[in-house]
Amino acid sequence: MPRHRRNRLLSRFGLRTAAATAAFGLVLAAGPVPRAGAQDKPAPIQEKVTVALKLVQAYVTAKNGRPVTDLAAADFEVTDNGKPVTVAHFENHVLGGDELAPAGPFETSRLGRKFLFLFDFAFTDPRSARKAREAALAFIDSAVRPGDEVGVLSYSPSRGLTIHEYLTTDHAKVRTIVDAFGLRSVVGRAESLTNFLYADELRLMDAGDLTQKPGVEEFYENLARAQTGGVVDEGRRQGYVDQARQFAQTFANLARALRYVPGWKNMILFSSGISRSLITGQRKGLDVPNMDAGNPDQMMAELNAYDNAQSNTGVRTEFSEALKELKTSNTPIYAIDCAPPLGESDINNPYGTSVGAREVSGKDSLIQLAGETGGRYFSNTTDYTNALAEIENVTSAFYVLGYTVPAAWDGAFHKIKVKVARPGCKVFSQNGYYNPKPFSQYSRFERLLQMTDLALSDNPLAELPAEAPMAALPVLVGGWPHVVAYAGLDAATARSVVGARAEAYLLVYDEGQGRSAIKSFRIKPPQEGYADLYPVFAVPLNPGRYTCRLIVQNTETGRGARGQAAFVVPKPGAALLALDPPLLLDERAGATESGADANSTLSALFGYDPAKYAPWTGPLPAGPRRVYAAVRCALTAPETELAFTAADTVDGTRTEVPATVVSARTARNLRQCVVELAFGALAPGTHTLTVEARDPSGTMRGEATASFAVR
Repeated sequence: MPRHRRNRLLSRFGLRTAAATAAFGLVLAAGPVPRAGAQDKPAPIQEKVTVALKLVQAYVTAKNGRPVTDLAAADFEVTDNGKPVTVAHFENHVLGGDELAPAGPFETSRLGRKFLFLFDFAFTDPRSARKAREAALAFIDSAVRPGDEVGVLSYSPSRGLTIHEYLTTDHAKVRTIVDAFGLRSVVGRAESLTNFLYADELRLMDAGDLTQKPGVEEFYENLARAQTGGVVDEGRRQGYVDQARQFAQTFANLARALRYVPGWKNMILFSSGISRSLITGQRKGLDVPNMDAGNPDQMMAELNAYDNAQSNTGVRTEFSEALKELKTSNTPIYAIDCAPPLGESDINNPYGTSVGAREVSGKDSLIQLAGETGGRYFSNTTDYTNALAEIENVTSAFYVLGYTVPAAWDGAFHKIKVKVARPGCKVFSQNGYYNPKPFSQYSRFERLLQMTDLALSDNPLAELPAEAPMAALPVLVGGWPHVVAYAGLDAATARSVVGARAEAYLLVYDEGQGRSAIKSFRIKPPQEGYADLYPVFAVPLNPGRYTCRLIVQNTETGRGARGQAAFVVPKPGAALLALDPPLLLDERAGATESGADANSTLSALFGYDPAKYAPWTGPLPAGPRRVYAAVRCALTAPETELAFTAADTVDGTRTEVPATVVSARTARNLRQCVVELAFGALAPGTHTLTVEARDPSGTMRGEATASFAVR
């Protein structure tokens, strides 16, 4: 297998690490992977990090509010916890390219824009929710740029916070999800994954299998039960006050998890807000209750009226906590008020401009959310065009400033201040950042987002996952189409990632139907040390075009490995002899397969001896080579004898390859053969292997192909 090196190590959630001797690089392959020979042992993964490069986003405006776009690194002054730091990396995201300061020899990815749409369905009427959907679609179509990362979340009384799609550059998927709100059910990849993880977590809770895990927070457990259709608490009153508290708690917990995501997380909130009276109390004058014991009914009525006019301590406390967390997580709220305009009276707003309507209005809470976090508030309107244009204007021009800090994993908060020497400029920058913390200290909700990020993000914000070259083969199992997906982890990666406790996940996305499926199993650690490891999934699927990712995550350290592949499941046809795509093997002992059960491993499905062979999972070395192909043949007559031929095609040139059957097994109508292929000279490039089987008379013929790379 290819050597795994960390040419670049990114500390988790926003500290781009620049170590003097170790760095990390990631390459994902969708084809077979080479053997780990004795002369090419994997280098141990370097974990020592001494210096980290911190990236900070800053918006600069002139007195007229327009962005200032011509600043240089020397124009900025940055302090970290009050100490001046030197700007070692500089990006101007207006002029069209990174501009590195002279002192900055760091290679780091650009810190681009991030948008999170949050739709509040708890405090927003259906008509306003439809307007919010239309506004979000307009923003996606007109303001979102290639490279922007966009996520979609929603909040409802019945399900709490739903993560429909995590931060992604696949804007088409985001648009499909938003477009479906209120019209049809479209489940995003992130929603499918989080629902699966919630259900798995609840199974462990109910089974009492939590002895080696942190305590379960009430927020997470309630959210898990709500997302999976369970009962949160049959005795709890779900009135307006309870919903307001849960809404504020959701903001606080989401902000805590987002604090480790680098840069600004621009949250566009469509909501009517929480009633002003719950947070600040009613402003209309109320007389002190008349404590007349002679008229107890009137006294109680006045006491109740007086109490109801006061702010709710629980809501006020939760809301204040949410504001604090949002500020320190660098999540500006762009609050678009979805409440019907005052004076507009309909069945959803029968009170119009009455004093009572003002008291229950959520406008003040939205203004506070926006103002305290550095965002903007946009009043209720039937036309969101101007509001969305202003959000685009505010976020369209920014700078990225980088400076080095000592790497630390203590979770401590660092206060950042950014100034510009040019007169008349106003700077809006991140309030600060949190140092990363050990995975064992993550809350369950933080772990959920970390796993979602690891599984779905093109460029995970956490520590980059190890390379796990992957392949996916469509096969027929029992007459039904399946996909066999597997990845290769060399011994060093398996030792580092899998450790003593790890889970393997397969995420399959149907490109045609827009639906996702998730499978998982726990990897059993080997009894005699780690060798090359191959996690394997066999999943039934309908014919169609798919993409998939296979993820392995250590549940104690959070370390991960992943691979991705694309494949097509064809419609099964009627044939006397049908071949599945061949699985390429290397004659190599010591590898370990891991599947959900013994029947779903590669060796069981393809009928080879795992003590003698191991699958290729990546490019093959060039030159003369002996390769083995495991071939599955579906026969109408199991006793039929078969002869095999093979050909290799590269750059349009077809070459016959000598093929010899070295083993064969027959069970009912399935024959599993291992065929030796003697390649004369494999040239670098993309190859197509064609394997053909026929009976002695030539009346039964079948062929299958497999693509592989040579370097």
